[in-house]
Amino acid sequence: MGGGQGSRPARAGLLRSLLLAAAVAAGVFASSAARSDDGLTITGLTDRTGTISNPAVGLNDYLAVRLSGTAPLAPERYVLFLDGRAMDGLDDTLYQSDGHALLFHLRRNSTNATAWAALLGSPDWQNRRISVALGEKKPPPATAQPTITTNGGAEPQFSLVVLSGTWLAFAVLAVGILVWGGATRTTILKDNLLPQMPPQQQPYSLARWQMAFWFTLVFASFVFLFVLLFDYNTVTEQALTLMGISGGTALAAVAIDATKDSRIGAANATLQALGLNAYADVVKVRSAIAERTAILASNPPPDDATKLRLQSEVADRLRLLRTYEDVIRPFASEGWYRDLMTDINGPALHRLQVFCWTWILGAVFVFGVYRNFAMPQFNGTLLALMAITGAGYVGFKYPEKQ
Repeated sequence: MGGGQGSRPARAGLLRSLLLAAAVAAGVFASSAARSDDGLTITGLTDRTGTISNPAVGLNDYLAVRLSGTAPLAPERYVLFLDGRAMDGLDDTLYQSDGHALLFHLRRNSTNATAWAALLGSPDWQNRRISVALGEKKPPPATAQPTITTNGGAEPQFSLVVLSGTWLAFAVLAVGILVWGGATRTTILKDNLLPQMPPQQQPYSLARWQMAFWFTLVFASFVFLFVLLFDYNTVTEQALTLMGISGGTALAAVAIDATKDSRIGAANATLQALGLNAYADVVKVRSAIAERTAILASNPPPDDATKLRLQSEVADRLRLLRTYEDVIRPFASEGWYRDLMTDINGPALHRLQVFCWTWILGAVFVFGVYRNFAMPQFNGTLLALMAITGAGYVGFKYPEKQ
């Protein structure tokens, strides 16, 4: 009994020694595990298949970063650095045991959008050489640093494809065909207050032009950013506001032109009294003249009674067309610039104001999209400026002679 009691302290001491040894071993193992990636270096860059070295890849492509050593890696521990910028949010990184590489999906998201804008902004046709490094993630507030490079300390590079010729051609065709394809052959940019005139002679409308201008910029920017970034959430509130201001200006201008008594209203009434309600009626008159002229020139010629009747009908229609030409002549287009900048009294300041501010802000808008890969964020003052110029133009439409 006494021997058993005496052995208890010995057994307790042995147990403490075993626990201490286990703790020390665990600490050594943990320390070794923590340092298992110490000394990692980048040995090369390939595509996702591992067959092409220093590949040419673009946004939404895959880049494989080969590393030294053979121990398996935990992809969630590492951050990719491109030109020294941390590409956060690449949470679908994979480890490729064949080749001992980390496979990064080069995606754009809210956390790395600024970094991608710096890499892709002001694009041209040349691929860009981008350096690659890795860093280990750190708990907040610390941030990862690009510490894993090549054995010599230099950062390897790959070619970043900025512009895709196929997608850019698609964007240009979409904008050109959908927006401006029929601008000169239709009344899409014209007043059309005298429907008896052919579309080619209708005068251009400043309000419609401004509306089409902002629609074109926003639409083209949306297509451009989508084909480059594959991001469809690029339209900003300011872009919608600019489209709304221009649309409201155009709507108010059309309403004023339709209600006020003007020379165009009198000309329209005169032509309607002649039986010409639309340009299609003018086309019918010309067709009737051509048909009767062909009969008069036929062989054998018509009899005398028919000939006199046809000649009289041709003469009547020719007089109708001469009257028609005299009535519409003062309202025919004098060219895009003069139509936008002048009324019947000559150049108008309120038109110049709208024209100049629209062009200036439009140029800033395009430059912002090109440089920053994002639609600009205009402040409230600039938006108020556009609204004031539009309101001034609408206000001066009341006394304006067309």
